[in-house]
Amino acid sequence: MNQYIFLTSITLFIAGCASNSGVMPIGQDTYMVSRQAASGFSGSGTLKAEAFQEASLYCGKQGKSVQVVNTIEAQPPFIFGNFPKAEVQFMCLDKNDAELVRPKLHKNPDAVIEVKQSAAPAKVDAYIELKKLKELLDSGVITQEEFNAQKRKVLTN
Repeated sequence: MNQYIFLTSITLFIAGCASNSGVMPIGQDTYMVSRQAASGFSGSGTLKAEAFQEASLYCGKQGKSVQVVNTIEAQPPFIFGNFPKAEVQFMCLDKNDAELVRPKLHKNPDAVIEVKQSAAPAKVDAYIELKKLKELLDSGVITQEEFNAQKRKVLTN
């Protein structure tokens, strides 16, 4: 019996650590709602869905439509108090508001790719180039002089 009381107490304690900000104004006609899990074992997808639902209900009670402006999610690793968290920033707009057809949700890039320019151009495979030139010579597309000039260029690079 003591085991059940202990497990129930721990479960209630952990559940009590989860937080929900409720709808908070953050600017003119702009609001935010956030959800944070009590541990690192919850998925942020559910938290985000609950935040969207709360935002929709809030705007719906005003007879308006929700327009998401931004979303923020905590990034792993989910340890040392960095538990899954989702924040939704939104506006409540009239159903005929032009802003509803112009979404403002911007996703931050997950990765940045850097392209480094090498100082020297990539080496051309001389054998393949010479083989192509020889085929052009043999088929009569280029003359022997053109072949020799191109051959020198390939061999000097």
